[in-house]
Amino acid sequence: MKVFRVPGLVVVIGLLVGAVLIDQGISEETVAEATEVAAVSAVADASALSSTWFCAAATEANGLADSEIVIANTALEPARAIVSLFEGSSEAIIDAPVIEQQIELPAMAIESLRLADLSPDSDNLSVAVEVDSGGVLVDKISSGPTGVARTACASEASTEWVVTSGSTVPGSSLQLVVFNPFPDFATVDIDFVSEVGTRTPEDLIGLTIPSRASRVVDVSEVVASSETITSFVRVRSGRVVVEGIQSFDGDGAPQGLSVISGAPTPASEWTFAGITPAAGPTGLVVVNPNAEEIQVDIEVFPAGAERFIEPFQVILQAGQNDVVDLVAEGRLAGVSSFSLVARANDGSGIVVGMEQRPEVAEPDLDNEVIVVTEVDVPNTGFAASLGQPLASELVFTTVDIAQEDERSALHIFNPADDTFVTISATVAIDGASREVELEVGPQRTIRVPLAEIGTGRYSLALHASGPIVATREITGLSSRSWAPLLPSTE
Repeated sequence: MKVFRVPGLVVVIGLLVGAVLIDQGISEETVAEATEVAAVSAVADASALSSTWFCAAATEANGLADSEIVIANTALEPARAIVSLFEGSSEAIIDAPVIEQQIELPAMAIESLRLADLSPDSDNLSVAVEVDSGGVLVDKISSGPTGVARTACASEASTEWVVTSGSTVPGSSLQLVVFNPFPDFATVDIDFVSEVGTRTPEDLIGLTIPSRASRVVDVSEVVASSETITSFVRVRSGRVVVEGIQSFDGDGAPQGLSVISGAPTPASEWTFAGITPAAGPTGLVVVNPNAEEIQVDIEVFPAGAERFIEPFQVILQAGQNDVVDLVAEGRLAGVSSFSLVARANDGSGIVVGMEQRPEVAEPDLDNEVIVVTEVDVPNTGFAASLGQPLASELVFTTVDIAQEDERSALHIFNPADDTFVTISATVAIDGASREVELEVGPQRTIRVPLAEIGTGRYSLALHASGPIVATREITGLSSRSWAPLLPSTE
């Protein structure tokens, strides 16, 4: 077990969502609708007067990614969105011009924007999307030479952020993007924790984030070669949005690209639906931001036949984190897929993320030969994601699937121990919709190939008879995106 010291963190219980754009920026004083949520982005109810989304890590420097913003209107009424593009750099950018684009959103339809088309000379961009209604979801597709990443944008700005995963091993690049969409300057402190200890770069203490701009921090330059890095951003003044962007070039590490969402606040329980051990070693990064020691219990629920898996237990001292290898101990031998729940047994707030990378060829230093560990799926890169702290009866995502794609799937977990859940999945494409009926047994997970639900680009809403947690897993030739579906504020 790896245990490291992390900086003290203030636990925030609730966040206000839904700010509006004014004067080419977003006002912290004006809030369209106050909804208390826990540690997660959420899709505003269709009756909401407005909603706002923030995409921190969009078009990136050094050719890491070229981003497309995907805006899905899941409501039965048309909507209108204003997309604002903000400059970003490793240096502070003062009074940079903000590019705005207005988009009409037909009912039950998807629109998209490639950021390089709007700002071809910008290396780093962050995005805010203001919508004049609820029922709208904003995703980001980031494409680069090492792979493709699909990530939901954030519906929150916050004063505390934790990015659970990241790596600076040879062949990798890790950047942290801190986005301030508001009219006032923000000031932050950034700390990193890895297996080599805590790193607090002097240049990142009291780092200024100018108004309506973002700062890009190259973690690879300030943290020595480390397998797993947790990043902590604490705001002294203002509010910000934080994401990480991880790239592996395939030289000594899996090739792939992942955009890693930050957690804006802890929660006492995190659920992960549909993890496949065959895709590679799976590590659970558990963070204790509290001032007291806590115990975290990790319950595992195999997707198949009845089988009891002994829970994992982690003891974390105040301000510590731990990387739990779920596969190494052998408890999951023979389990093809599982869901899990990580829970602080005293109700304390924690942050939990998952990271998974396929096995790669490793040199045998004694025999000077290459040893290859075989897995049941091809090398599909690095996947990292937060879990889902809320089970919900209504969840959303967007999908972009080719007909021949048999590997990308929807995983749905029913956490109830004695109740079947029936689900009506609404597939919306180009203003039309159809329903797909599903059922999940108590504490079971079903896997549904996304190509069987629909092909092309569409939005997907799951209406369940009881609370569920669902995951969208997109598998490409060299990359994987694994992310929970977002709940409705309804």
